[in-house]
Amino acid sequence: MPDRIQINCERVEENAMSVENAAVYLQNVTLVPQDMKTTLPANANSKTAYERAQGRIASLGTMLDQEAKNIRGLNMAFEENKNRYPEITARP
Repeated sequence: MPDRIQINCERVEENAMSVENAAVYLQNVTLVPQDMKTTLPANANSKTAYERAQGRIASLGTMLDQEAKNIRGLNMAFEENKNRYPEITARP
């Protein structure tokens, strides 16, 4: 077991950026109906289900943005505490 905990700050930032990049794809997309004349309940039910799913996708994207901020916050905390706790070192 190593005597020191080594943190690769550049790799942590890369991981945060990867999470943010994934979040970009998780946005709410409005359904554009092709059939404006259909009044079947199934059509309304499918639209409701689609909107609910899109809301959850957008929520996931928001959560991923928050996770990227958390990752960066941990990186900053390691940087701030590396002098206080010598067993934590930043790897180049």
